[in-house]
Amino acid sequence: MRYEYLSTRQQVADFCREMAAASCIALDTEFVSEDTYRPQLCLIQVALDGRLVILDPLTVDDLTSFWAVLAEPGHETVVHAGRQEFQFCAAAIGNRPAGWFDVQIAAGFVGMEYPAAYGTLISRLLGRTLPKGETRTNWRLRPLSTRQLEYAVHDVLYLEPLRD
Repeated sequence: MRYEYLSTRQQVADFCREMAAASCIALDTEFVSEDTYRPQLCLIQVALDGRLVILDPLTVDDLTSFWAVLAEPGHETVVHAGRQEFQFCAAAIGNRPAGWFDVQIAAGFVGMEYPAAYGTLISRLLGRTLPKGETRTNWRLRPLSTRQLEYAVHDVLYLEPLRD
């Protein structure tokens, strides 16, 4: 699976300029909250225009430009169970993401079980299965393995097809 791993401020800035032109941004994050007062953001996954991108907030000290693009109108931000992603954006820039579409909530509105797991929606609606095995990984540790990164990027791979 092809994806880009962005670990510098310049890489993120370049990506944000491209992201600003997208009509649909699929978003997911990996975070740790079990032993912290506030969840610690450890990874951001994005799919747009056929690209899969992973941003590393533990190596990029300022992601304000990323969150600002999400808050700009003119695109749709697609998530699954995106409450935490919404909160990360609001905490970073004091604004909410624009054009928010949560496939888990949408599935509930059309009569599917709620709350439906991402893998359940993919299986039932798209006939595919997700890789397993990294659900309880420690996302704070670096370097992340190829297996961890591929697991993470699958979390955005099917968001737009699920929305459709």
